[in-house]
Amino acid sequence: MIEVTTLRKKNWLLTILCNLDLLIATVALIVLTLVTSGGVFMRYVVKNPILWQEEVSAFCQVWMVFLGASVSFRMCGHVAIEMVVDSLPEKYQKIANYVIDIIVLCVLLFLATNSQAYIAQVFGRSNRPTPILRIPYKYLYGVAPVSCWLMIVSHFVGKYAPAFVKDIEMDFSAKEGE
Repeated sequence: MIEVTTLRKKNWLLTILCNLDLLIATVALIVLTLVTSGGVFMRYVVKNPILWQEEVSAFCQVWMVFLGASVSFRMCGHVAIEMVVDSLPEKYQKIANYVIDIIVLCVLLFLATNSQAYIAQVFGRSNRPTPILRIPYKYLYGVAPVSCWLMIVSHFVGKYAPAFVKDIEMDFSAKEGE
């Protein structure tokens, strides 16, 4: 009985860790909605605007977009034109899929390393903060390389790890009907 309970706790923790980007993006969307609604109310009804609303909204939007892109990538929610690959014979479909994986890896590595270098160059040295809340900009935009690395890991672990690891079941894709 202890082993089953421990296993359930580990699976629960693993599920949370695997969906942490989804959780943070969801919280960012909720905070964005509440802050924007509150800001409209304070500005037009109370006639006393919230000074930090714009900074929090920008922070939430950036984090929601980049982490949402990571979630969408993991759940195969991005636009893909598969008509050309599907029209190929099966042998060439496998080759085409490997070529696509290499292109995806190269693009994501390019984005991750360049966004990381850009953030370090522009915001890292100066440690420039936002005007009102004094949050360093590197924390605002630091999610860009993180989301690229998450996309790389989720794509390749979800696609290739099940072939090498037989003892565990990895399903990072969206379930039917969810």
